[in-house]
Amino acid sequence: MKITAIEKNKGSRYTIYVDDDYWYILDYELIVMNGLRVGLECDEAFLEDLRDQAERRKARERAFYLLEYRDHTRKELVDKLVKSVSPEIAEQTADRMEELGYLDDRKYAKKYAAVLLEQKKLSKRAALYKMQQKGIDRALAEEIFADMDIDPREQIRELIEQKYERYLVDRKGLQKTVSALMRLGYNYYDVKDVVREYYEEE
Repeated sequence: MKITAIEKNKGSRYTIYVDDDYWYILDYELIVMNGLRVGLECDEAFLEDLRDQAERRKARERAFYLLEYRDHTRKELVDKLVKSVSPEIAEQTADRMEELGYLDDRKYAKKYAAVLLEQKKLSKRAALYKMQQKGIDRALAEEIFADMDIDPREQIRELIEQKYERYLVDRKGLQKTVSALMRLGYNYYDVKDVVREYYEEE
């Protein structure tokens, strides 16, 4: 097997041809590091090692780009990386991002829990579901919730005063409010008792 052509592609990337057939696209740095040149004799093991180096570089660059844009959970990052590299390389890249401190599920979970519970006023049950969708471990999510001083009835009161108090003037509005609060994951009895406070006042 022989490198028969190295053609300029975009930026610092070059298309590599082996025995006159397209083989792969490599970054210029990898070409220099591995001594690639037209006419170089190579074997399958050499080419596979080159491909592995390129995949790891691609995964690392993609990970840095994604994490610079916004924080991710480990699962989110791996799910995005496997679209362009193997699952093994995606997992190893995530390991490396954790070692470097760019990826931290606990830190992410604390921020996300605060958004869900304190800003969006979701119930803990609804917030737990959202966090698990992000790939946050259930035990970790519940541990973080336990450290937060959240009173579900107080959350319901705040939501009523912000959004629903104006509806509590008739039975139709009452039903609408109860349904909306239950869709946020609140316990029926908590909702009923708090809504009654406002409905009875009206």
